Amino acid sequence: MSQMLIRSVWPRRGVCLRVVAALTLVLGLGLATPADADQRLTVVELYTSQGCPACPSADALLADLADQPGILALSFHVDYWDYIGWTDPFANEVYSQRQQRYLEQLKLPYVYTPQMVVDGQLHASGNRQPQVEANIERARDLKQGRVTVAVTRISDDQVRIQIPGSDALYRGEADIMLVRFDEKHVTDVTRGENKGKTLTNHNVVRLLRPVADWNGEAVDMVMRLQDIGGADPAYCAIFVQERGQGRILGASVVDMRSISTPIPPRG
Repeated sequence: MSQMLIRSVWPRRGVCLRVVAALTLVLGLGLATPADADQRLTVVELYTSQGCPACPSADALLADLADQPGILALSFHVDYWDYIGWTDPFANEVYSQRQQRYLEQLKLPYVYTPQMVVDGQLHASGNRQPQVEANIERARDLKQGRVTVAVTRISDDQVRIQIPGSDALYRGEADIMLVRFDEKHVTDVTRGENKGKTLTNHNVVRLLRPVADWNGEAVDMVMRLQDIGGADPAYCAIFVQERGQGRILGASVVDMRSISTPIPPRG
C-alpha cells in the first residue's frame, strides 16, 4: 500500500472557534426526543487526497458507505500531498491537523492516506474494506456514552440542534462540532500521481468548526450558518465528540436544500 507520511503539522491549540454570538442556547427545556439512540449515525472519516495514488479505491468505498443507512461518511482532504504536483482543490490544513490529532489519540506510529476513522475510536486503511466494515459493526455495538443528536433546517440559513440531557458526561468533556459538506465532486487531474484520471469524491467536507462545549445538559440551539463562514454546501451535520478528539458520541445530518427532518446523506 502506497503511503504518505505527514509533515509536522501540529494543531494550534488556541485556535478554537466558539460561535457564541451566532446562536441562541436554551438549557433544560422539554425536548422532543429525536430518534432512538441505538439508531444514531456512525461517523466514518476518510482522510484522502487527489494526489494520493492509493486513494481512489478508498474514495469509492466511502461512496458506498455514504449510500448506506445509519452511516455519516465524510471525506476529509489533507494537504500534505499537494507539493508532489497536484494541488487538491478540497484540501485544507485544518483536516491534516485533525488527522494528526488522531495520531496521538489512537497511538499510531505515523499518519497515512487513505485512512478511515470510525466514531473517533477505530481506524483502518481505507483500502481494507473488511476491516473497515468490521470497525463499523464494532462501533455500533459500543453503546456506552451514546448521545442522541438531532439537527433540523428551520430556514435557508438556520439550523436547530437538539441534544437531550445525559448523565454520561460531565461539564467540559465534549465539543459540539459542525460540518458542512458537498454531495459529490468530479475532478480531472492533470498533474501528480493521479495524472490523467477523473476522480469522483463524495461527501467532501468544506467546513469544520467547533461551535459549543457540551456538559451533559439538555441543549436546544438555533444557529445562523452565515455567521460560521465558509462555503455553502448542500449538507450540514452535527456531531458530539469527547474533548481531546476522542469518541464521537452522536451525530445527525440535514439536507440544507429543503426543510426536512434529519436524514442520512446519499452518495
